[in-house]
Amino acid sequence: MRRQTVSLCATYTLALLVALAGSMKATGLRHGFNSNSSRIFNIISFGAVGNGIEDDSQAIVSAWRAACAVPRATLLVPSDFRFLVSPLTLQGPCNSKLVLQIEGTILAALTTRNSLKSNIFQWLNFKWLNSFTIQGSGIVDGQWSQFRTLSLIHQNSTIPPAALRPTVVRFYSSYNILVHDIQIVDSPQCHLKFDSCRWIRVKNVTIFSPEVTPNTDGIHLQNTRDVEIRKSNIGCGDDCISIQTGCSNIHIKNINCNPGHGIR
Repeated sequence: MRRQTVSLCATYTLALLVALAGSMKATGLRHGFNSNSSRIFNIISFGAVGNGIEDDSQAIVSAWRAACAVPRATLLVPSDFRFLVSPLTLQGPCNSKLVLQIEGTILAALTTRNSLKSNIFQWLNFKWLNSFTIQGSGIVDGQWSQFRTLSLIHQNSTIPPAALRPTVVRFYSSYNILVHDIQIVDSPQCHLKFDSCRWIRVKNVTIFSPEVTPNTDGIHLQNTRDVEIRKSNIGCGDDCISIQTGCSNIHIKNINCNPGHGIR
């Protein structure tokens, strides 16, 4: 009887451990984070709060620096959180095949009149990167409506000048870039810009801002070559895709542009 009791206890303990492990794994997956991987850098672990009120910029910078140093790393913005972010430059060079996995929401921080300074040309500025991916089911929100309200309060204007309206996501001097599946919404100006880049792929993205918002290009290309944009929904107050000087070998297909001024 004693041997049977010990055996039953051992079996129960093993089952409990398996159940706990499964629960932890499910929780991790629900928040987009596999706690067993040393290559996944969750911004929550670096101090991000994700309540949409406190500024999480420094946590993102710290997580970026750590992930940048590790090959094939993933910087995770987990689901079920809203991360308020001031203008950031996230730069390389980094180890190869770095991924920014956006599952939650990134909000442009528009809280003071400093947000209207002319030296802020973009909120999320990526530069000097190679073999970098942004992906996920999350949202990058430029908060155009709050930007408009701020302009009305401090400048007595419902629409601030273009020089004072930043692009939400911008890539500069970067190569082998893939952006897919994310949503970029309500930018004060361009939603997604590539400047002096090469070998760019954009697919299955959703970009949207109201038709009445001026100069809000969906995707803006300048001095950029070898680009493929496909299977995306783009609606904005200006060109869905804008191709400027210095661009070549641009391939665009299966784009739903509505509202918007087309592709040009």
